[in-house]
Amino acid sequence: MRLYRRNRLFLVTFAIAFGLWQGSLGEAFGQSSAVSFVTEDGWKLTGSLYLPKQTSNDPIPAVVLLTEPGWVDRSIYDTYLAQDLAEAGIAALNFDLRGTGTSLGKKFFEEFSSKDLEGIQLDVGAAIEFLSSQAVVDASRIGVVGAGMSSEYAVLEAAENPKIQALVLISGTLSKKAKQYLQSDHSVPVLGVVGKDDKKSFREMAEAYAISTNRSSDLLLAVGHGAVMFSHTAGLEEKVVRWMEHNLKALGTEIEVSFQSEDGGTLFGTLRLPGGVDPNTKVPGVVMVHGAKHDQQTYHFMAREIAKQGMATLRFDWRGKGKSANGGRKLDQSKVYLDVKAAIQFLASQPSVDSNRIGAVAATLACVHTLQASLGDPRVKTIILLTSLEPNAEAKRFLTTSDVPIFAIASSEDNNYQRGSLADSTRQVYRLSRSKQSEFLLYDDAGRGSEMLKVKLELQPMILRWLGDKLQGIIPTRVNP
Repeated sequence: MRLYRRNRLFLVTFAIAFGLWQGSLGEAFGQSSAVSFVTEDGWKLTGSLYLPKQTSNDPIPAVVLLTEPGWVDRSIYDTYLAQDLAEAGIAALNFDLRGTGTSLGKKFFEEFSSKDLEGIQLDVGAAIEFLSSQAVVDASRIGVVGAGMSSEYAVLEAAENPKIQALVLISGTLSKKAKQYLQSDHSVPVLGVVGKDDKKSFREMAEAYAISTNRSSDLLLAVGHGAVMFSHTAGLEEKVVRWMEHNLKALGTEIEVSFQSEDGGTLFGTLRLPGGVDPNTKVPGVVMVHGAKHDQQTYHFMAREIAKQGMATLRFDWRGKGKSANGGRKLDQSKVYLDVKAAIQFLASQPSVDSNRIGAVAATLACVHTLQASLGDPRVKTIILLTSLEPNAEAKRFLTTSDVPIFAIASSEDNNYQRGSLADSTRQVYRLSRSKQSEFLLYDDAGRGSEMLKVKLELQPMILRWLGDKLQGIIPTRVNP
């Protein structure tokens, strides 16, 4: 479980450098402002804040840049990364850790005891809170770049702070605790950057990449050690910025929404719109329908990955579930197809969504309801079914009369003592499908419904490729920096 320190107290002071700024900082481009903030243990830290020129009122992602004390000071990021991130539409905070540069404070870093070093964790947390306090910053899309020993503090902060969505580790050295986090939590991608001749750091970064289960994690080979590698390796800076764009900017924004089912029920969901998309371009949309024993949270991580591929998502709680529980009253689940119809209509009505390119992902009981809801709806272009029950008459009519390609997935050992083999019922859906593009994937030990996404980590990338092919006409591949 990821815990977030909610009671972290800090004092932020903000200074404008050199009298260059007129109006809001967001109006500047390619310039930095001097900033300072205070950690919860009272250490004043100073640095530079880079903000891109704002072309809209949408909040922007941001990155904290951590130096490697004893190797280089923060000026390395003033030369590399900070301005390029801002030019890519990502705010960047470059600051001196305690005891270094202009954040000398009470003691030089070289005089720190092991107890003093623990305070660096407070520096990282205070920097993230400072960035989050900026009006233009999206506090839910924060990245951290760590170098050398500061990589450890970056990972440990990510283990506690849900604001962190991406980590770049440069010539890092990680503890067992940090590695355990990277191995157990697949929500935060990691980009390891290391010199090919820096054997100790190479082992560490290669292991960090190998144990990370996030499909966007990657490893870059460069020349040298630490952030100085940016001056030794042509194109390295651009690759890191592009990776941050994909894993922060493309995440887009989430909005809590509600809409009505045609029989009068109020449904609650989460709309995610991808970032980094031409505002004049409409994107495909995917309705995500949870199974009988789950709620919309079952698709939390998949929705993020779909956004990175440039598609909008709507995950929602159908009647009687999650936020749509309606006071705990037992509701007629035979009408769930009306909820799915309402979700399709709501997503298709969004101004940035192409109403003629709608897909759906459904699990268990919701599979039949999703097929039934799609009957006669030309907007639906593909449906992914995670363990379907036996289709009813309306679902069969959709399958036998529609050319919509179906991707049906099940596990051979999945039996329900009341309904029999769910692998057989899923196979039946596939066989009934009229579309020649439909496919059936049968595992031997994957579990049931959306749980298969956790058991078979390769399944999510397969679904992303399917959606990209059917809704965008492209097959998304892993983005290499």
